[in-house]
Amino acid sequence: MVLRETIEEYLFGDRPTSELSSQAFDVKTSNFGEKITYSPKVFIPLTTLCQDSCAYCTFVKSPKEGGTYLNYEEVDAIASVGVSAGCYEALFTLGDKPELKWDFALEQLNTFGFSSTHEYLIENMKKIHNKHNIFPHANPGLMSRDEIINYKRFSPSGGLMLESYSPKLLEKGKAHYKAKTKQIELRLETLDNAQEVKYPMTTGLLIGITETKDELIEDIFRLIETCNKNSAVQEIILQNFRAKQNTLMRNNAEVINDLFLRIIATVRIFLHGHISLQVPPNLLPEVEIYLTSGINDLGGISPKTIDWVNPDHLWPDIENLKNLTIKSGQSLIKRLPVYPKFINNEWLSPRVLEKVSNVIDKDGYPKI
Repeated sequence: MVLRETIEEYLFGDRPTSELSSQAFDVKTSNFGEKITYSPKVFIPLTTLCQDSCAYCTFVKSPKEGGTYLNYEEVDAIASVGVSAGCYEALFTLGDKPELKWDFALEQLNTFGFSSTHEYLIENMKKIHNKHNIFPHANPGLMSRDEIINYKRFSPSGGLMLESYSPKLLEKGKAHYKAKTKQIELRLETLDNAQEVKYPMTTGLLIGITETKDELIEDIFRLIETCNKNSAVQEIILQNFRAKQNTLMRNNAEVINDLFLRIIATVRIFLHGHISLQVPPNLLPEVEIYLTSGINDLGGISPKTIDWVNPDHLWPDIENLKNLTIKSGQSLIKRLPVYPKFINNEWLSPRVLEKVSNVIDKDGYPKI
């Protein structure tokens, strides 16, 4: 348990945060150079229905609250707007298999001619892939091996946040009490499925939903252990919890600045060098202090759609981000929803690889 003890020392020891950040920045620079990336995207909220009910979520709606599915015409309209705005990512955000909980969800799927959310998502991804010069990336929740095989046909990558490793969050009154898909064993199984199928994945933690120091240490230790062993992980998101009104966790404390900087630095230092490390810039009160903390990516930023998961937090202005990045001695550049290391016929289907190859330069980033 030497690594776990070292992580505890990095997170809560006496070493100044500035020294940790400097070390992490050096590791970042040696692996990613003097660039910070982001993915220009549009949010496509395919359905706000879900079988889970997390205590911090405002995205999910019950049928009585207006939970529903977008039809294809609505999906296509959002994708078209994204293409016109120069976006490369069509982010399909949706609840996890809501038809397992809501008869209304299955009824609505049936009116579209489908029997599952998975089938409907695949059809929309296929149409967007075939029609538009934009790349589908989906966060559909738990994914079986066969489901991932289907996603890989039309998408260069997918996502599933681990959120936390703590089983206590599933207890009554905790964040995931009404969210059975948040069992860590099930989520790790999805990452294993992605590794078997060779489908690049984004994963990560929601920092601040656990309650104890030991839980946080365990989360960071196991995240590093998991991702260093799983070759499908292309990117880790460290998302700082932000309290939302009208949720059970509206009064919970938020993790920002010093502790969050130490978490970022620790993960970067012990994570394999090729794995990207991201923080969401719209959730950070002072994004500039994070640019030299060890991160190399600022995630998806949309010029046209809101952050449907965190609607109270507006996207940062890109020109301002560029200026802040320059002041930090780096440059801000666009990327695709798949990182250059994974742009090959091992990780991408032939049709996706061909489409990706048409828009990238020799380094694997968009030509324009």
